[in-house]
Amino acid sequence: MNLAFDIPIAGSYKSASQIARILTENWVQHNIYCPSCGNDNLNAFPNNTPVSDFYCLK
Repeated sequence: MNLAFDIPIAGSYKSASQIARILTENWVQHNIYCPSCGNDNLNAFPNNTPVSDFYCLK
């Protein structure tokens, strides 16, 4: 597990909340596993999906 953010991916954003969203969503996509089944791959819902960011296919 990588505990650092990939800072350069947020370089074009100015808003602190946008930067936080980009950094945390990218980090989760690459470092978190499904808490229900342990699957290493989580998939991102399309942008602006209410309430949800990631899901597991299993």
